[in-house]
This record gives sequence, C-alpha cells and structure tokens, in this order.
Amino acid sequence: MSYTSFRELLKGNIGVMVLTAGLWTLAGSLTGPFFSLYVLALGGSYIDVGVIAGVRAVVGILPHFFGGYLADAIGRKKLLYGMSYLLCLDQLLFAFAPRYDFLLVVATLDSLWGGLREPAFFALVADSTTPENRALAYAMQQVIPPLFGIFSSYIGGVLIDTHGVVAAMRISYVCVFITSLCASTLRWRLLRETLVRDPETKKETSIGVAPTIDGFRTAFKTLPRALWLFFLLSTILNFAYSLSGPFFVTYASDDLRLSASQWGLISMLQTLISTLVRLPAALASDRHGRMKLILPSLLCVPLTYVLFVTSASFELAVVSLMGSAFLDALRGPASQAMLVDLSKKEYRGRINALLSVPNALAGSAANVLGGILSVQMSTSAPFFLSSALIFCAAVYAYVTIKEPENREE
Repeated sequence: MSYTSFRELLKGNIGVMVLTAGLWTLAGSLTGPFFSLYVLALGGSYIDVGVIAGVRAVVGILPHFFGGYLADAIGRKKLLYGMSYLLCLDQLLFAFAPRYDFLLVVATLDSLWGGLREPAFFALVADSTTPENRALAYAMQQVIPPLFGIFSSYIGGVLIDTHGVVAAMRISYVCVFITSLCASTLRWRLLRETLVRDPETKKETSIGVAPTIDGFRTAFKTLPRALWLFFLLSTILNFAYSLSGPFFVTYASDDLRLSASQWGLISMLQTLISTLVRLPAALASDRHGRMKLILPSLLCVPLTYVLFVTSASFELAVVSLMGSAFLDALRGPASQAMLVDLSKKEYRGRINALLSVPNALAGSAANVLGGILSVQMSTSAPFFLSSALIFCAAVYAYVTIKEPENREE
C-alpha cells in the first residue's frame, strides 16, 4: 500500500477508531495488566480471578446476539458510541469497588455493554476496508492504539510498588474514566455510518426478540463450511488462551517473584513488539495469504508458554513473553482479516455475534478451570494445558483450514 493510500485510510472511520481506541488505551494500560492482582488485593482468590474472568466472557453472549442484529438493522454508529459511554461509566465503579465480589457485579455490567457494542465495532471497521487493505486496517487498529499507552503499564506498576495495589488501581481507573469519556464523545461526533439502508428497508426493520431470531436464522443458513471450520479453530484457541490468560500476572508475582514495575516493563515491551511486527505481518497477509502466518505462529506459541513457567530469572521471563507477543502479532491481523474474507457484508454483525457464543462459553469455562487447576494442582498447570491445546489447534488448522479462493468485499 502506498503512503497516500495509508493516509487516506486514516482520514476516515479507521482513523477515528484508531484515535479513540488509543485514548482508551492511554489510561487503560494502567489497569489492564494488573486486574488479577486487584481481585486478590480486595480479598479474592485464584478461583475468584477465574470466576470473574469467566463471568465477563459468558454474560455478553445474549447482548452480543442482540447487538449483532441491531448493528445490521439500525446501523453501526449509534450502537457503538452509546455503549462506549456506558463502558466509560463502568470505570468509576471499578475504581471504588469495596470488595472483590463487587468487581463481579461491575464485570457483569461491563460484559453486557461490551456484548452489545462489539458487533457494531467489528462491522464498522470491516465495512470501512477493502479486501486489498483489510489486514493492514486491522493491523493499524491493533498497533497504533497501544502506542498511546506504551509507557502506561510501567507507570501503573511503579504506582503499585509505591502506593500498593488498591490505592494505585483506584487512581488509575479514574484516569480510564476521563480518557474513555473523551473517546466516546469523539466517536459520537466524528464517525460516519457505513450501513446505509433505503427508506423501504428501514420501514420493514423491527426491533425485538422475534425479528432478532429471524435475522440470525437467515444469517445462519448462509454460513459456508469454511467459516464453520474457522469457528471451531477460534473456539479451541479461545479455550486454550483463556485457561492461562488471567494468571500470567499472578504467576509472575507469586511464583517468579517479579515486582509490579517489572511486570509493567514486560507489558510495555510486549506492546513494542506488537507495534513492530503487526504492520509488516498485515502487509504480508494481504499479499501472500492468511494461513502462511497463522500456522507458524500457532506451532511456536506452545514453546513460549513452557519457557515462561520454567523461567528462573526476570530475563528468561522477558524472552518467553516477547516471543509470545511476536507470534500473536504475526497471527492477529491475518486471523481477523480471514474471518472478514469469509463473511458476507450484510451479515457481518450477526456472524461476529454467532462466533461470540462458542468463544464466550469456551473462554468462561476455561477461566474457571484455570483457577481451579491453580488451586487444586499447581499454578503452572493452566499454562502446560494451554500449551498442549494450542499445539492441537495448530495441527487441526493445518489439516482443515484452507486459504479462501475469493475474498468477500
């Protein structure tokens, strides 16, 4: 892609989404890497960490379905900025949570609003791309926003080391509220609707349970076999990653004895790796195909998990997590672009919602299982099981997933 085309892409909706996601990340990176420590500091256990993460994953299923229908029925923009405002308010509730179980309530609300918003988010970004620039657009969405918060995770770690987990996290969540309020307002003012419906179609559109079900039934019948195979791969990977995802920071803190600032530094370096890798990986994906990047990544990720749990020093932990970040960055834009390649434009909101169901159920079960394994077996057990499942997913992808001959517009 030429520099001119790159600049033009940033001038439209993609540019607005990149900017606003960046503002959200600016303060969000103060809290995200340390949330599990916040649960423990407010009186929770490893199982509570898994339960909260699991609830967050599963509660959004039904609103995600309804949000998918609304994104295709009334448009993307209103749903996106409206739910962004509600997610913004949740940050204040996180900031003043008195106990760990209150976090469960807030996480439930967060999942409801996020479930309604995500299909519109996905569809608006997808609609604002072409097959030739799709992976690059997703890479921009994944790469540029984290740059806004590249130093935030380290600052968050220093705050925790200085003031303690609870006080530092309360301050940080107030900061997230302020920046996310700005981002939501910019989305309201600057985004352009991408799904333009003629007046007759609008008259026929109704909102409710019955039309939502009918709309999904129609979308369901259109799914090609290749998309079903991709759905299964996504579900397996979601389960595998969710087994250990919430416990990286707790393992680093409790088992590897890393300080919060060291973990913040690792998070910062992971962001830097993603920034350097995703754009070239996206260009390679658009030019040479998606699976040429997806398969090597999946085959190598398990090695990084094993290296992490067997690390005997901060330096080895850094190497393992840098490797994991590199491989995820290699695969990310190609995976998202391939899902769009296989999805018809008029059903993308609903297809994204359909995919959320097995992903949410698998992720929720895996979060809880990871907490149980940490308590009943060992804190390293979730990581070894994740590693084995990701390897199995790589074999499955090699055998069943093929590059699409024609990409959807």
